[in-house]
Amino acid sequence: MVSMQPCTLCREARIAARRKRVQDKLAAVRAQAQAAARSADASAATSQQQPVAAAAQQQAAPGAQAGLGAAYPKAAQQVAESQRRLLRLRHRTTHEVTSVRVAADEAEAAHRAAEEQLRQELRGKLLDEAEHSAAANAQVAAGWPPLFDILVPQKLWGAMEEQRAACEAIIASKDALVAELRGALRSKDEEYVRLLKRQASGIDTLLTCMGRQLAEVGQAYSDELEAVEAALLQERGELLSGNQKEGTAMLAARAQAEQEFTEKWVGLELLAGALLFGLRQS
Repeated sequence: MVSMQPCTLCREARIAARRKRVQDKLAAVRAQAQAAARSADASAATSQQQPVAAAAQQQAAPGAQAGLGAAYPKAAQQVAESQRRLLRLRHRTTHEVTSVRVAADEAEAAHRAAEEQLRQELRGKLLDEAEHSAAANAQVAAGWPPLFDILVPQKLWGAMEEQRAACEAIIASKDALVAELRGALRSKDEEYVRLLKRQASGIDTLLTCMGRQLAEVGQAYSDELEAVEAALLQERGELLSGNQKEGTAMLAARAQAEQEFTEKWVGLELLAGALLFGLRQS
């Protein structure tokens, strides 16, 4: 009995030592597997955060750079083309609207020049008539005193007829100038009516051009906005599709890594079980 106890103690010690070594190996394998899992999780999280950070930077860059070229090249190109088309449209429609005013200003300038010329002509005629009338009146006034010295009735009648003819000539000259001034006044009245009609026609033309410009520019802005929105939606779809494919690939890689880890873990468990079974059998 005394000789069997040391052998039993030695066997139990060996079994305990073997179990301890197996447990140490299993602990080392578990630690290695956990470290690999943590590394895989960290790499997956980093790869998932990178597209989000890149997208955020791309969305923030246009605001800082005042453009969409870095993040949305197609949309930026569409915006540039839309701006060029709208600029040409605004230039053309504005030219059409301003041409009405330019034509009206030119017509008004020509009208004022003609009015000034007519005024100068009438003023010259008035001055000439005043000078001529003053000279004729002086001549008629100078012809009256000699009549008192004429004693022959026939000569007196002839001299008076000459004076009357001179007075009638003065009156006729003044009547002609008055008739010309009245004709100018009537023409001014008629011209005033024509100017009112021309101004009304110009205003109608201007309103028509402005309405057409408003409709064309509004429709152009709507069309260009839809084109830019379509370009942005297209690029958004492409980005979403790319991100979805990238996420699917990452999930597949993660699933494959988990499958490999599970298979490795199961293999280690089977190996550990076999070792334990062998130790128990020994």
